[in-house]
Amino acid sequence: MMAGNIALTKNITITAVVDAPDVSLAEDEEAGELLLHFYRALGWNRDDCLDPCKIRTTQEVYNSLLNRMHERCPDMVSVGMFMVSKGPGVDNDIPPGKVRLLEGWTTPDQQEALLA
Repeated sequence: MMAGNIALTKNITITAVVDAPDVSLAEDEEAGELLLHFYRALGWNRDDCLDPCKIRTTQEVYNSLLNRMHERCPDMVSVGMFMVSKGPGVDNDIPPGKVRLLEGWTTPDQQEALLA
């Protein structure tokens, strides 16, 4: 499955380019948990809001995540739709094995900010 390739506009700031984390699922976890592991390995704390549109990677990393999820859930349409809505985006100009984090990929939870 090919992810959409969206060009960066000039006003988007790259926060970091990091190695793509190697994540896996435990025996009792569902396919979607793989993306949670991926995002946590990138630095998401599960409390902040996460914008997967601001996480970009290579087609190879994207396909690896997709294939690992597909191993757990044989319905490729469901896995593909999940990846399209919750997975990282793909850019062809990212070095192999890397993930590009764009400004705003995580933002503090609004409720927590109001309580502080």
